Amino acid sequence: MSSFGFTFLSKKALGQAEQSMFGGTAGVRDEVGFLIIHQRYADHFFPGTSVLHTRMRYALLIPWIFETLRQKRPVPRDFAQAYVEMEHDITGRLKFDGEGGEKDGVIGGDVYPKPISQPPAYVYWTALSKWGLIGLRPDGRPWSRAEMADLLVASRTRALIDDDGKPLEGVPWPIGGLPDPPSDWSGTGKLSLAMPKEERRFLSGKLKAVRSPEDHSRPSLLSRLVDRPIEDATYCWDKSIVALAGDEAPMLTRAGQAAALSAIGRAIYAAQVETIKSVRDKRSPTTIHRDHLPATIASWGKKAAALNLDAFHDEVGNLPGPVNKVISETHEWVRKGNHDPMQLLETYARA
Repeated sequence: MSSFGFTFLSKKALGQAEQSMFGGTAGVRDEVGFLIIHQRYADHFFPGTSVLHTRMRYALLIPWIFETLRQKRPVPRDFAQAYVEMEHDITGRLKFDGEGGEKDGVIGGDVYPKPISQPPAYVYWTALSKWGLIGLRPDGRPWSRAEMADLLVASRTRALIDDDGKPLEGVPWPIGGLPDPPSDWSGTGKLSLAMPKEERRFLSGKLKAVRSPEDHSRPSLLSRLVDRPIEDATYCWDKSIVALAGDEAPMLTRAGQAAALSAIGRAIYAAQVETIKSVRDKRSPTTIHRDHLPATIASWGKKAAALNLDAFHDEVGNLPGPVNKVISETHEWVRKGNHDPMQLLETYARA
């Protein structure tokens, strides 16, 4: 039976397509699933950093927008839309910061004045909760952006009060204690992503207070790194940083080994795609990925082979089945000293 209908793409799918077309170098390609490993370790050691950030001042710009809308007169009819408009306006003020503009680090600067699918609040939202810039809900969960818009509405309506004049079932506003925004915040002139000393001191204090997500009685490794001069550290699992990790040092070392395995896995995937384009599709791409694979293995193979998979799985928790298989088979492939990426084609194709 023939039929006629419509196909609707989700907002997420449209956003991904837009990022591919206009995103430039922003974002991360992760076709096989290695990114989840980095995210799990980042969430443990450096809460709030598992998403790619550009400039630290966004951690203040976003709460300042909420505070501005909360005090705005007349009251916006739609707080969510008012937030989007103000965030978009600030993007333009940041991009056109003097001659040439302060484009570096401005989220959406490449496509402005077009709206972007992953605006600053989307990118930094987890960090704002983890770093204490937006407090938690009464039940201990973080506020969502939609809930914050609802809370703005609630904060502008008259609440029922008890005999003592206190609001019944009132929810305290979760943003407070921020440094003052720049003097031209409410104007139309340029804004900068550079942070004055007062703002840097404030954020430093917030980061020092970030606790371990598994044990809130102990500081996170992120907090232990604040204000410490770290020398000769190219990676976050280098000796000078591992030395600060205490009894978590073995786990941080394994994070480095897992990263090495992921680096080889991504190189394998790129070489596989290049080979298929050449052999099956009869196209003539470059051989850059196939040529570089031996060097990647030489750089990271020993470290990747040293990964204890049992301890690794205990630390990162459950992974999707296809990704699990990629990890285990890539690890075995490296340990055996293999170099042909097509030996792993079926496993990678499934993932």
